[in-house]
Amino acid sequence: MTMAPRVSSYMNSPVYVVKQSDTLAHARNLMLKKDIGRLVVIDESERPVGVLSLTDIIDSLYGSNYYRPLDEIKVSEVMSKEVITVDLNKSLRTVASLMIKHKVGGLPVVDKNGKLVGIITRTDIVRAYGEKYAGKVKVSEAMRTDFPSASPTHSIYYLAKLIESSPVKKVVIVDNDGKPVGVVAKKDIAFAHIPSALLTARGKDRYVKSKVVDPLKDKVVGIRNYLVPIAEDIMSRDVIVAKEDDDLATVASTMAAERIGCTPVIDSTGRAIGIVTKQDIVQLATRIF
Repeated sequence: MTMAPRVSSYMNSPVYVVKQSDTLAHARNLMLKKDIGRLVVIDESERPVGVLSLTDIIDSLYGSNYYRPLDEIKVSEVMSKEVITVDLNKSLRTVASLMIKHKVGGLPVVDKNGKLVGIITRTDIVRAYGEKYAGKVKVSEAMRTDFPSASPTHSIYYLAKLIESSPVKKVVIVDNDGKPVGVVAKKDIAFAHIPSALLTARGKDRYVKSKVVDPLKDKVVGIRNYLVPIAEDIMSRDVIVAKEDDDLATVASTMAAERIGCTPVIDSTGRAIGIVTKQDIVQLATRIF
């Protein structure tokens, strides 16, 4: 019988933290530099008082703070103040259940005095599943068949609507044959450096120059037709895929090692027929860990 994995064996420590008085500019840069999706907000006693995730930042920028520069917004204005913590000796099944119940992707780990000692995330749950449960479940038993997809030429605005309306929070980009060629996540839209992407993928400039006749001035004038960013400008490429009969544990190990949030599932012709996300594996962990 497999021993239930514990928090102490899979948590991350030390933890990247911020204070309530720090700015979103500082927090965002720290997340990007360390390639992490959340920061724990601590007080002077090193106790967690909040959690700041990429989603918190993105939702803030799409919401009432859209007009404010990041270096003028404090962490305290945006962070999630309802802190769900867990102690070192709890099982990952308990952690998975808390994540599902509270709809969070990570939990601060505290000692008996309530001080921060680590953090446990969905990625850690996925890694534990990959290590402990080989041969238990096939991809077909865990994958979603209802998932958003788009073509490489769909606009960034269309992708944003798909992401907001789907619980998956990912869009699989497929070619004309339905084969996956990329994935777009919420952070790809929010943190993409669009000018650089366009420079690489679509030419010398962010606009195309052309000449037209201005009927009011009765002369030829130059205009700029600005390019709307599309999926191929921002998507993650070199997509790792799985098949229905693959061992879910193998897929989970790859997702954890590569730090990817989802794996498209393909049929024998290479067409996308489903998707496995970290959330799906966390949901499974609530039953089998």
